[in-house]
Amino acid sequence: MSRITPLRRSDRVGSAACAAVILLLASLTACGPSEEERTATARAEAWAELEEAQAALNAKRGELEQLRAQAAAPAEGEDGEALAAQVEALDAEVGDDGEALQQKLVNYINEAEWELGREMTEEQRAAFAMMSGEQMYLAQEYVVKGGDYRRAIDILDAAQRNDPDNPDLAARIAEYQEARYVSAERLAEVKRGMTEAEVEGVLGKPFHSYVRTFSDENVFAWFYPKDPEQHGAGAAVGVFFREGDRKVYRTDPNAVEGKDEEE
Repeated sequence: MSRITPLRRSDRVGSAACAAVILLLASLTACGPSEEERTATARAEAWAELEEAQAALNAKRGELEQLRAQAAAPAEGEDGEALAAQVEALDAEVGDDGEALQQKLVNYINEAEWELGREMTEEQRAAFAMMSGEQMYLAQEYVVKGGDYRRAIDILDAAQRNDPDNPDLAARIAEYQEARYVSAERLAEVKRGMTEAEVEGVLGKPFHSYVRTFSDENVFAWFYPKDPEQHGAGAAVGVFFREGDRKVYRTDPNAVEGKDEEE
């Protein structure tokens, strides 16, 4: 019959110590952050990085706006061509940074796997508000650079589908809808002798395909669309400049007659 060898005191102490270590490790594991807490921390850090990147980008955008204004009306002694080159370089940098920020923001939103149709959380509202802000800036660039209100409105409409309760989006869309078409009353604000910059200040920049040159008359013209619902498709007002001094010499509220859609 086999005998059970009793544990010596030293063995009993060692076993107790091992058990204590195991219990300690278990308690440390239990007290550590949960998976949900780690995810929340990572999300908070990612959001902080996005806010920091947007703040830096907005600072560059402010510099670009000032530089554009400086290049549009150089002070005496300033090199206009050099200023234009600076604008082009900074504009490209801002564009690249903007695309990078939007991609990071898209990744942040996609990684959340939010369920559609439910009431948005504060995190969702903040993320979509940031995206809407970026889309509003992009839309404004289409307007400022090329008078492309149609493309700008399309961008904002798409943003509004994800951020339907954003009042800034709704206001900007309404602003562009109103500015998109030029009435006779708005055209009347353009006066003979105005410069191109002054006309832009009143009517905005013309879309590139609405600019025409009449070489045989030494004249060029900017055409702005009229509301097709009131004047027919293709109707436009016209602002005519002389090539010599590049100033307005006449306007025409019926420069291009509209056509009914049935025609």
